[in-house]
Amino acid sequence: MKGSEEEEEFDCENCGACCRCFPIFAVESDAEREPRIREAGVRCDDFLGEEGKVAYRLFPLFRKEACVFLKEDQLCRIYETRPDACRRFEPGGEQCRQARRRVGVIGRAS
Repeated sequence: MKGSEEEEEFDCENCGACCRCFPIFAVESDAEREPRIREAGVRCDDFLGEEGKVAYRLFPLFRKEACVFLKEDQLCRIYETRPDACRRFEPGGEQCRQARRRVGVIGRAS
């Protein structure tokens, strides 16, 4: 079906839906690659119940806001050194489409 959501071309630039919809945690190896993660994130000790594992929460816990590194133009402030969780996020995948629907960017011309 032409024009369907599955066939839509996904352009991440200026979207930011994934950065606004999902909890983003960076682990210590991410913080070693990008020191601003330690400065801007909220430290979480014993992450996922693993003693000694440290992570950094990059989003407000009780507010509907985005990752602390998402700029107003919907571009990532630390794109080149972004956390591995962000690197693994699949553009056009099911979670991407879910996030885009939630923030109203499905159907927007790219």
